[in-house]
Formats: sequence, structure tokens, C-alpha cells
Amino acid sequence: MKNPESQIHLVETPALGPDVRCHELHPGRPPLFIEPANDKLRSADVFQRWAHAHKAAIEALILAHGGIVLRGFPTRETADFAALTDLFPSFEGGYAAGFAPRAKISGKVMEATRLAAQNRLPLHSEMAYLREYPARVAFFCKTKAPAGGETTIGDVRELVASMPQQLVEQIEALGSMTTRNYGPRQEDLDAHVEFMDMRGWNQAFYTNDAKEVERLCAERGLRPHWNEDGSLTVFTELQPFVVHPQTGKKLYRSLLHVHSPSYGPAPGADVALYKSVRERQKYPSGTFLGNGEPLTPTDVKIMTELIDRVTYAWPWENGDIMILDNLQVWHGRNPYEGEPRDVQVALLA
Repeated sequence: MKNPESQIHLVETPALGPDVRCHELHPGRPPLFIEPANDKLRSADVFQRWAHAHKAAIEALILAHGGIVLRGFPTRETADFAALTDLFPSFEGGYAAGFAPRAKISGKVMEATRLAAQNRLPLHSEMAYLREYPARVAFFCKTKAPAGGETTIGDVRELVASMPQQLVEQIEALGSMTTRNYGPRQEDLDAHVEFMDMRGWNQAFYTNDAKEVERLCAERGLRPHWNEDGSLTVFTELQPFVVHPQTGKKLYRSLLHVHSPSYGPAPGADVALYKSVRERQKYPSGTFLGNGEPLTPTDVKIMTELIDRVTYAWPWENGDIMILDNLQVWHGRNPYEGEPRDVQVALLA
């Protein structure tokens, strides 16, 4: 994974007005950092009015650059983050059937993830395993980790063009099938989750009603299977390539290269726990080609190397807000040490 260069590159953005300045860490690479150029936007009310007045320009910059970071503005609390994200339409699908262990904080603001601190979250497009997904994802760093915990990102706009054509054609012809498992109904969501498949189905679907789970599955194009031990397995069939609705560019949106039982636990995970959970699964969690086979280790290596080339991170600063185009720029998380770490998220249309 690359680290950003220390020298910044100024970017002219006249549409945002004279009270901000913008820069990139490398020319043409997301995100675009937007910071105050003077003291006029130090007031929360003034900043929110500025954001509202420049909403169209901000949206255009998210699309053009793949993502932005608002830094140095009066955004210190969840309410400040919520006020900014209210400028954008919410993703109406919500997070029912979502993969990451997370709880709602307030309104549409949720925890980023409860994945245990020692685990690295691989780069991914949000909700790449579901038919419906948010167009944009907003992150808020309320409290950065004492060490590590950066939100990694990757510019995947040229990923399809970099992939071997034969691999693109194979994936496109076969499609994908994702299998996900949830544990039996549980009362409490642990503060930190070691392995995502350990969550109760009621925690993942935000309801204790099995019939409501089945309704939500039907609505989202999922095929549910209730297991004898009370756990739940869901299956999803998807096309791994999509066309960006605004740029018209063909983009890869799948977990085929990272989420397969053939390749073991995620980096940092408890291997013994991983194996014990997998052994109890009648249908192991994973993302496969449409014929039921995983990508070959060679193809996974190719994909991983291509994605690693465009993956990078920089230290969060408390109060940072990042908004990403969910198709053009993926995100993940580095392991971290110490507490607290409070990074919040909102799913946007």
C-alpha cells in the first residue's frame, strides 16, 4: 500500500468561492482536500450555510475526483456530521442485510464497523454483495485512533482496463454468487466483533421477526435459508461489473477477489476462531463465480496486486469528513491500537 507524498498539489476550484483552498496529495488521485482559506467558515452556522450554497459544486467535485475530505471546519460532533450529510439524499435501502457489524448512532449516522481492532478491513465498494447500494458513502472521524486505524481508499476507475481481458470476460460471462451466514438470534451486539459471521441474524436485519427478514430478503434480491441451529444463510446472484450512471464508465463491483473460503481468514483475524465458525457452516460464506467455483489463486493474486497499487491512506484528523463516490473509490480500514477510535458513517444516494 502506498503512502501519500508529503508535498501537496494545489487545485483551483473557483466554484467553491474564495473562502476555501483545495489540494490533492498526488495529482489526479483522490480525495480532494477542502480546507478553510481564512476564518470566515469557523462558525458552524456559517459553514453549514456555505455548504448548502455550494452543494452542487461539492457534488460535482465528488464525481470528478472520486471523493473529497472536508478538513479544518467546525465539524466536531455527530450532529455536525449529520447536518452536513442532510444536504444529500439518504440511501433509502438502509443497512439491513449489511455485512459489517455496526449499530445506529443517530438518524442515518451509524458506526463505521465493530470489527476488532487488530483486523484489517480489505478495500471494497460499500455493499458490493447486494443488488442495491449507496451511490456515495460519508465518513466522519470524531476521534482518531492513538495508532493506526486509517480509513484506506483505492481509486478503481481504471481497474477494469488494467485487468486481463480474458479474466474480465470470464467474470462477466459467469457472474457471481455470494453466500453469507448469520448466527442464531442474539440479544446483544458485542463492542468488538472478531468475525463477521458471528452476528445474530436479528442484528444484521435490525428485526427479531423472521418473517420480516424474509420480506427484506425478497426486497433485496436475497434467497434465505434457515438452518437447523437457528442460524441463517443468504444467497445473492449479481453481475460483478456495473456502468457508472453519470460517467458511463465500466467498473468492477464485487468481492470475488477477497471473500472466498478458499483463501482463509482476513489479515489479523483469529485463525482458530475462523476455522471453528467455518466448520459449523453448511454453506460456507464466500463469493464465487456463477458456476459455484472461486477465482483461482492466480487470478486472486492478479486482482490483489492491481488493487494494492491504487490503495493508500493518510492519518485522520479529528473532525475530518470524507465523502466518496462508492463506485469509483473503494474504502477499507487499517488495524489500530488503543482506544478510543470513533469513526462514523452515513450512506447516501
